Amino acid sequence: MKRLATALATAIALSSLPATAADTFSNPILTGMNPDPSICRVGDDFYLVTSTFEYYPGLPIYHSKDLVNWKIIGHALSTPKSNPLKGAGTSGGQYAPTLRYHDGKFYVIGTNYGGEGARGISYVTATDPAGPWSDPVWLDEWWVDPSLDFYDGKAYYLSPDNAGGFLLGTLDMETGKVIEPRRKVATGLGGSSPEGPHFYKIGDYYYIMSAEGGTGYEHREVIQRSKNPYGPYEPSPLNPVLSNKDVPGHPFQAIGHADLVQLQDGSWWAVCLGIRPQNGKYQHIGRETFLAPVTWSADGWPKVGTDGVVAESYPRPNLPLHKWEKEPARDNFDSEKLKLNWYFLRNPYDKDWSLTARPGYLRLNGSELSFKQNDSPAFVGRRQTALNMEASTKMEFTPTAENEEAGLVIRGNDKNHYDLLVTMRNGRRTAILRQYLDDKEADVKTMELPEKGEVTLSISSTPAQYQFYVKCGNKKARLIGTADTRNLANEVIYGFTGVFIGMYASGNGTACKNPADFDWFEFVEKDKR
Repeated sequence: MKRLATALATAIALSSLPATAADTFSNPILTGMNPDPSICRVGDDFYLVTSTFEYYPGLPIYHSKDLVNWKIIGHALSTPKSNPLKGAGTSGGQYAPTLRYHDGKFYVIGTNYGGEGARGISYVTATDPAGPWSDPVWLDEWWVDPSLDFYDGKAYYLSPDNAGGFLLGTLDMETGKVIEPRRKVATGLGGSSPEGPHFYKIGDYYYIMSAEGGTGYEHREVIQRSKNPYGPYEPSPLNPVLSNKDVPGHPFQAIGHADLVQLQDGSWWAVCLGIRPQNGKYQHIGRETFLAPVTWSADGWPKVGTDGVVAESYPRPNLPLHKWEKEPARDNFDSEKLKLNWYFLRNPYDKDWSLTARPGYLRLNGSELSFKQNDSPAFVGRRQTALNMEASTKMEFTPTAENEEAGLVIRGNDKNHYDLLVTMRNGRRTAILRQYLDDKEADVKTMELPEKGEVTLSISSTPAQYQFYVKCGNKKARLIGTADTRNLANEVIYGFTGVFIGMYASGNGTACKNPADFDWFEFVEKDKR
């Protein structure tokens, strides 16, 4: 317990230090859809992974040196073999990974739900977190939210049993073979849907920290411990470890699914997911990643944040400030590889996109697929990472029939999205704003365009509304229409993802005769944080 006592003293001392504005940070630390964070420290470096569901590549790896400023450096699942998503439904695919480091190697374990070729739980490894990552080792089990950790010379493997309890065993990480079969060691602590467990050995105790209450507004984090990894476990008298559910006016809600990390100075911090509801209980940009300090009671129980509530800001961790070079707002597509913040929907088809067919452009070849199929249309998108933002692209596209279209999409899921597109109507090239909600067209607005030439499409947003603009050549941009953000909120459309904004092309049943060439894409965050 000596090491724990030292850590407690350090954490308490740090939490009592006064802080200036320059010494604080604002939550969330990763904006846009970045749920289920898992973190590990290697020396002076921190690494973090989040869920991606039906988007590809899967499971982004972020790097930080100060716990506050993060940079995406790769993806743990960047091949169809490691991330089979064909046929995965909305909010299917890759769930709740755990990231750990042991003996020179990084491990990511998670569950793939619904992809053809997926076999449930798998893990991948790498010596460099930026990749390359190994082919998957499939465990052929369908438990959600698996976790790994390394203690006592063993690789402990923990997961819910999908029936309110938690299973613990050990694995041979070279082969994936079971050494000690998993058995039930603990249960949830009263809330619904016990999930997202993580396993720690701190001092003389083994801890199981887990989420419950569902991933919505009742979400919370609880903890229990034992001196034997296989129990019996006693719950903390301070539970919940964190939850904002009893503070209804707080700007952060659904706080939970946390992971702990210890700093070089002995202090502890937690990352967790949460949402920022707008206009009532409506959140559309997804569950994001938050950071908060951890304090420990004298008898070794943790509490996260401000008496369990995650606040809008805190004093920075006791680490040198390290800001990464900011990515330019505009991507000119002047590389032969897409930047790491771009994603496809499920496993893409190579013929549908290119950065080399016309250098300096992203070319999308609209196939017969659209967002109506449970497949991968020609689409390249990114997270909406700010409530107030502007996304724009300059595009060249000449449709030859009314079924052919290309443009910008704000995607909530397959059945709910806003499309700002160029197509053919009554023999004329036409811009259309289409609201596609609940699997049907809800509203359509049109604007005639010149027969040929570049078109700039723009979408700006406030927390409540999207505005859609069309600009031809050097003419002034025209507002074509507006749409409510709440129609894409998870409380309305359901699911686990957040809004993605991107470029797409589709022939809606037949392939487009002409490609859509995107000269650039620009994303400007206007939030003040």
